[in-house]
Amino acid sequence: MKRRLNIFFAMALLLAACTDTNQTGLVVQPDDDKVALFIDTFGVASRDYHAHAISAQCDTSAMTLGEFYSERYGSTKADLLIQFAPPVAYEFPPDSLNPTPDSLVLFMYYNKWFGSENAPLEISIYEINKQAIDYNTTYYSDLNVADFTDQSVLMGRRTITSIDQTLPDSVLDDDTYLPVFRYKFSDEQLQRFFALPHEAYESLEAFNNEFKGLYITTKYGASTMVYFNQIHMRLFYHYSVKRDGVDATINTSIIFPSNREVRQLNRFEHSELPSESMAADTMVRVKAPAGIFPHVSIPVGDIRKHINNRVGDALYNVNSAVLVAEAVAAETEKYPLQPPSALVLVRQSHIDEVISGRYEPQLYDSVASVALYDSVAKSYTFDLAYMMTYEVRPEYGKTNDDETFVVMPVEYYTSGSSSYIIPSRRLGGVCIRSASNGLSPLSLKMVYNGF
Repeated sequence: MKRRLNIFFAMALLLAACTDTNQTGLVVQPDDDKVALFIDTFGVASRDYHAHAISAQCDTSAMTLGEFYSERYGSTKADLLIQFAPPVAYEFPPDSLNPTPDSLVLFMYYNKWFGSENAPLEISIYEINKQAIDYNTTYYSDLNVADFTDQSVLMGRRTITSIDQTLPDSVLDDDTYLPVFRYKFSDEQLQRFFALPHEAYESLEAFNNEFKGLYITTKYGASTMVYFNQIHMRLFYHYSVKRDGVDATINTSIIFPSNREVRQLNRFEHSELPSESMAADTMVRVKAPAGIFPHVSIPVGDIRKHINNRVGDALYNVNSAVLVAEAVAAETEKYPLQPPSALVLVRQSHIDEVISGRYEPQLYDSVASVALYDSVAKSYTFDLAYMMTYEVRPEYGKTNDDETFVVMPVEYYTSGSSSYIIPSRRLGGVCIRSASNGLSPLSLKMVYNGF
């Protein structure tokens, strides 16, 4: 009975501590096992920071193109540099069948877009006519387009809207409709591709020596961002045959896909941050893609000393360490940016492991912590228990005073028992309460025990 009363008393104290925002610690010492339980809240520092470039390599399901301006986050512009794969070993019908070219068309399929459905966006298509994209090179999203093209070969230009205004609602509302932008190249380009030497179809390398790819950009319009999931060129032609003594025309085509066998690169550009009506030190901004990745500094040295002073020579465990990033009021713009679906808090010293592509968080990860957006609580909760254990327990021998982390928007994927993240390429933004916020400052809450 005495033990049950002690446990009940300990739980009551713990619950009381959780409702007191000024609580700095709690000691519970049942007579039977002498366990000391502590709860502390530690302040952190935070600031806006223009992002590191991320890997330029696109996932073929999210090739981003367009430009968008936000009063809170500034402008974001996305361009594409893409290669195409040939149908290797393809052979045209013999000359005796009179193969004749009809058209060369670029197809750009998409299933998602952000912004205005009616605002015009001009797409310009240039040939990559300088340095070829190397399949084995890691490119980053701040790449220099001038290294790949001088933009002297304009292959096409057209104005589009994110929803095709020429189609009736019956087509747009049909579940089988796939939104697509089409561009028919000139007869000059048609004849060029139809006359490619047979050797161009022997390998990827041979084809890319003949045609290095396309640079696709936008020239005006700052209200739309489009996410393409498939891009290819299609060469239509026909030839003649005799069937039962009667001349017949066979219409056919070949496809040059921009797929996983070749490279698709995204370049992102951002303007300076616009002025913000809210006080600068009450929030920090987070923006994707490759836009604003705020820095958070945790005073691990002070935390280490504080815990050692409280626990003394006792052994101790970090039971819980959470950092909750609370979103502030949503934007009031016509097209407000949506909060990223996930954020990662990663040590600045390890940022290259995340921005270079795919990163697989571990169950016990001292490098990074992933938090999904909670749309009800409007917050992200980072579990830093293992990370802080690594920082404060004496057996790890850490002596640093501060540790700086980068908050970065990511896409989070799970497959069976494994999971991974990649840098987010979709336009998104959220403002989170900073360490100086008077209502609910960004802070680290820890529970640990000594015995």
